[in-house]
Amino acid sequence: MFGISGAGYDMSTSIFSPDGRIFAAEYAKKAVEQGATSIGILVEEGIVLLAEKKVQPLQEPDSVEKISKIDEHVGVATSGLMADARKLIAEARVKAQSYWLTFEEAVPAEALAEHICDLKAQFTQGGGARPYGVAMIFGSVDHDGSPKLYVTDPVGTYWGFLASIIGRGAARAGEYLEKRYNRKMSLNDAIELALGSLREAGDKDLTPETVEIAKIPVDTRTFQKLSDSEIKSFLQPTKSTKD
Repeated sequence: MFGISGAGYDMSTSIFSPDGRIFAAEYAKKAVEQGATSIGILVEEGIVLLAEKKVQPLQEPDSVEKISKIDEHVGVATSGLMADARKLIAEARVKAQSYWLTFEEAVPAEALAEHICDLKAQFTQGGGARPYGVAMIFGSVDHDGSPKLYVTDPVGTYWGFLASIIGRGAARAGEYLEKRYNRKMSLNDAIELALGSLREAGDKDLTPETVEIAKIPVDTRTFQKLSDSEIKSFLQPTKSTKD
């Protein structure tokens, strides 16, 4: 009467298996592992967010968005189920505005990560709903001028990182990133590092249509998405060096 994989314990997030596992939560993590790769890097000059876009034939590339603006100083990169991501991005934007109305200052990245994780955790503690199948990388330059990077997982846990990768190929790309990361590198060097890590995660050639890049410099504290021409300028020299 029960499925083989979860032996019936995957029917609800309110049921623990005999060995203490919640299978529905693990399935949500699997959804993230199969998603397109997203990368966040923190350096002294600011934050870099990079995401791989899966674009289908005849699909308009601009309609696929993996990096979103939350507030003037905050951006987020996602991996997993995009419908879930859109819902949580909307919740984060509301939190950013309500925080401003309450405290009259820009919302810190950690407050956003904590709020989103509170919502995610609610869907792992009762029946009748499934966990959010999305992981998120929040990057910001907070009101004190310090860059921050936080990663949330599908079950409602968040951590602060200097650099992080979520999605498909995270293990291989993570090794590449760990060996080459330096907090004192420039934002442009961090973008180059993120592109190199993305190449390690997959075998496809990178183009401005399949890569999305954003940065938040410390000096401006403003979220900026790179244009196709700017992304192309980063792809060309890296490709020629590799060849």
